[in-house]
Amino acid sequence: MTTLAMQYVVDLRAALKAAPGFPAEVEPSPVRAISREAPMVISVQLGGESVESVHPPRATRVREIHLLVHTAGDDHQALAEMVFEQAHPVVMAYAGPNVVEVAEFGTDEPKYVNGDLRRQVVNKRYRITYQTDEHALDR
Repeated sequence: MTTLAMQYVVDLRAALKAAPGFPAEVEPSPVRAISREAPMVISVQLGGESVESVHPPRATRVREIHLLVHTAGDDHQALAEMVFEQAHPVVMAYAGPNVVEVAEFGTDEPKYVNGDLRRQVVNKRYRITYQTDEHALDR
């Protein structure tokens, strides 16, 4: 079984890969994403989760989804913004099982990779509000 939160990540990765003209490679592993030499790579990962309310038999949860954009090159900030511009509507339109709402939460400042000023990672955070059975994470 897969949790709903993990299913959301798998679905978003597939949606980004399928988006016409999407400029970045989609890499499930953040370790492989950071080591790639491609100019634009995106990795979708789970972030923290909180339980907002429990009204038996349902629980309402809020899970952060992180879009980590890895760029390489002299114009890395423009490359990251190009990827986010294309990824944002895909994420905001997501309507997976039991999803109540998708909301943009914020963007972290760029982090340079291993002291290399030509490689950076930027994390844009979203929050997905969804409902589960109070005793399960997969339904």
